[in-house]
Amino acid sequence: MTHAEQAGPTSQDLGPHSAIARKLKAYYDDVASEPVPDRFLSLLDALDAAESGAQKQKRT
Repeated sequence: MTHAEQAGPTSQDLGPHSAIARKLKAYYDDVASEPVPDRFLSLLDALDAAESGAQKQKRT
């Protein structure tokens, strides 16, 4: 067995699977570039505030 065979398939060897990988990456890039919804940002702010309050109570 050669080193190339031991290393596994390359993107060129994957044939139709490489097209799937490109489409998945394009989809992920689109989703990752979308803005975070305001409702989600509000929930994160509320969580930060709750954590800060809990830390202040532990100190006193």
